[in-house]
Amino acid sequence: MGRPATVAVAALVGLLLAGCTGGGFGPSGVSLPTAGDGVQTVSDAADALDVHRSSASENARNAIGATDAVGSFVRDVSRSERLLSGVGARRAHQLAQTWTASDKRIVSGSYLHLQHEFGSVTDFCESSAGFSAAGIPSLDVTFGWQSGAFSGGARATDDRGSAVWSANAGGEIVEGAIGALSVKRASGGGSCPLSAPAFLLDGADATNAFSIPLSIAFHHGWLSNLTVANGTFANGESLDVTTSASRHSVVVDGVIRQGRTRLATFRTNAAGNGTLTITSSGAQYVVADWIVVSI
Repeated sequence: MGRPATVAVAALVGLLLAGCTGGGFGPSGVSLPTAGDGVQTVSDAADALDVHRSSASENARNAIGATDAVGSFVRDVSRSERLLSGVGARRAHQLAQTWTASDKRIVSGSYLHLQHEFGSVTDFCESSAGFSAAGIPSLDVTFGWQSGAFSGGARATDDRGSAVWSANAGGEIVEGAIGALSVKRASGGGSCPLSAPAFLLDGADATNAFSIPLSIAFHHGWLSNLTVANGTFANGESLDVTTSASRHSVVVDGVIRQGRTRLATFRTNAAGNGTLTITSSGAQYVVADWIVVSI
């Protein structure tokens, strides 16, 4: 009795081994799956999910950085224009401002200097640094900037209450641990062009340099148009911004790309309040006063 049983077990093992090497198992001839058969295992699915999450997080980080890069400059210029629209264009060349600002969501230090008025055009330079106070806990990071237009800025006005600021904003987007960033006064200031930044950040872990050519138009102190054509970032992102306006509202739309891939879009009103949307995940972030402040 023992021998036939042994033969039967050996035959069964032989069939199983044949199935594992591509032979048929059962009448249908279905092969047992192997690692090379294109069958997704639980481990494969988990790895793919991790990659997707990592990619979505990276897209979000790049998009937030790009939004803050353009937003920080527009934020400072908008403040200045509201003040200048009350002062009057004839005194614009006399204005040199330094301020530090802190609220519940954004901490920043900024410097703006206007000089050399030629008719209706005034040269300016600008420097700022800042960060979102609470950071983005879901990404475990605080985003900030240290940037400006150290030279080449111009503000053109007319007698109908319009003003157009044009410049190439450059600098770095900064990432740091939540609670680690702080603004410090630097050596720049006093005249244009600036020889050094007026403010810098301490506590940065990573940076992404950028260059953004932009034009910002105002009417009686309020933003009426914002245009960016091919702002570029060292990590490979690009940025374009357009504006649509009616008698009752202004809508600013930004598109952030990595090569031909659309990473994200943002939409704000004339005060810089709106939403940043990540294309790959659909995640949305709150933009307040031109800076991404929360999810």
